[in-house]
Amino acid sequence: MIDAVPDVSPLALPSGTGPAELEAMLRAAQRAARAGGGVVVDCSAAPFLATSAVQVLLALQRACRAREQAFALVGVSEPAAAYLRLAGLAGLLDA
Repeated sequence: MIDAVPDVSPLALPSGTGPAELEAMLRAAQRAARAGGGVVVDCSAAPFLATSAVQVLLALQRACRAREQAFALVGVSEPAAAYLRLAGLAGLLDA
Protein backbone atom coordinates (compact mmCIF):
# COMPACT_ATOMS: atom_id res chain seq x y z
CA MET A 1 0.00 0.00 0.00
CA ILE A 2 1.31 3.44 -0.93
CA ASP A 3 0.29 4.96 2.39
CA ALA A 4 2.53 2.51 4.23
CA VAL A 5 5.71 3.73 2.49
CA PRO A 6 7.51 6.19 4.79
CA ASP A 7 8.54 9.62 3.51
CA VAL A 8 6.57 9.27 0.28
CA SER A 9 3.63 11.49 -0.60
CA PRO A 10 0.87 9.53 -2.31
CA LEU A 11 -1.10 11.30 -5.04
CA ALA A 12 -3.95 10.03 -7.17
CA LEU A 13 -4.36 11.03 -10.79
CA PRO A 14 -8.02 11.99 -11.20
CA SER A 15 -10.24 10.11 -13.64
CA GLY A 16 -11.23 13.44 -15.15
CA THR A 17 -8.37 15.31 -16.75
CA GLY A 18 -9.98 18.68 -17.30
CA PRO A 19 -8.21 21.92 -16.40
CA ALA A 20 -9.65 22.11 -12.87
CA GLU A 21 -8.69 18.53 -12.00
CA LEU A 22 -5.19 18.90 -13.41
CA GLU A 23 -4.63 22.23 -11.69
CA ALA A 24 -5.58 20.63 -8.37
CA MET A 25 -3.27 17.70 -9.14
CA LEU A 26 -0.40 20.04 -10.05
CA ARG A 27 -0.81 22.02 -6.83
CA ALA A 28 -0.88 18.83 -4.75
CA ALA A 29 2.16 17.54 -6.63
CA GLN A 30 4.08 20.75 -6.02
CA ARG A 31 3.28 20.60 -2.30
CA ALA A 32 4.36 16.96 -2.19
CA ALA A 33 7.64 17.67 -3.97
CA ARG A 34 8.41 20.57 -1.61
CA ALA A 35 7.64 18.37 1.41
CA GLY A 36 10.47 16.03 0.46
CA GLY A 37 10.73 12.28 0.53
CA GLY A 38 9.37 11.56 -2.92
CA VAL A 39 6.06 11.09 -4.66
CA VAL A 40 4.06 8.07 -5.80
CA VAL A 41 1.22 8.77 -8.23
CA ASP A 42 -1.65 6.28 -8.38
CA CYS A 43 -2.96 6.28 -11.96
CA SER A 44 -5.53 3.52 -11.50
CA ALA A 45 -8.51 5.90 -11.79
CA ALA A 46 -7.36 7.14 -15.21
CA PRO A 47 -7.87 4.52 -17.94
CA PHE A 48 -5.92 6.71 -20.37
CA LEU A 49 -3.63 9.72 -20.03
CA ALA A 50 -4.43 12.96 -21.76
CA THR A 51 -1.50 15.00 -23.02
CA SER A 52 -2.10 17.57 -20.29
CA ALA A 53 -1.93 14.85 -17.63
CA VAL A 54 1.35 13.59 -19.08
CA GLN A 55 2.74 17.13 -18.92
CA VAL A 56 1.87 17.33 -15.22
CA LEU A 57 3.52 13.96 -14.59
CA LEU A 58 6.67 15.01 -16.48
CA ALA A 59 6.88 18.25 -14.51
CA LEU A 60 6.50 16.34 -11.26
CA GLN A 61 9.13 13.80 -12.27
CA ARG A 62 11.58 16.62 -13.11
CA ALA A 63 10.86 18.40 -9.82
CA CYS A 64 11.52 15.21 -7.88
CA ARG A 65 14.73 14.48 -9.77
CA ALA A 66 15.97 18.04 -9.20
CA ARG A 67 15.49 17.48 -5.45
CA GLU A 68 16.91 13.94 -5.63
CA GLN A 69 13.57 12.52 -4.49
CA ALA A 70 11.87 9.30 -5.46
CA PHE A 71 9.15 9.37 -8.12
CA ALA A 72 6.97 6.49 -9.26
CA LEU A 73 3.74 5.78 -11.10
CA VAL A 74 1.56 2.88 -9.98
CA GLY A 75 -1.64 1.46 -11.37
CA VAL A 76 -0.94 2.56 -14.94
CA SER A 77 -3.37 0.87 -17.33
CA GLU A 78 -1.91 -0.98 -20.30
CA PRO A 79 -3.38 1.51 -22.84
CA ALA A 80 -1.85 4.40 -20.87
CA ALA A 81 1.49 2.60 -20.64
CA ALA A 82 1.42 1.91 -24.38
CA TYR A 83 0.73 5.59 -25.05
CA LEU A 84 3.70 6.62 -22.90
CA ARG A 85 5.96 4.15 -24.71
CA LEU A 86 4.82 5.36 -28.15
CA ALA A 87 5.37 8.97 -27.09
CA GLY A 88 8.94 8.13 -26.08
CA LEU A 89 8.12 8.56 -22.38
CA ALA A 90 8.70 5.04 -21.12
CA GLY A 91 11.02 6.61 -18.55
CA LEU A 92 7.95 7.70 -16.61
CA LEU A 93 7.08 4.04 -16.16
CA ASP A 94 10.55 3.14 -14.96
CA ALA A 95 11.03 6.11 -12.66
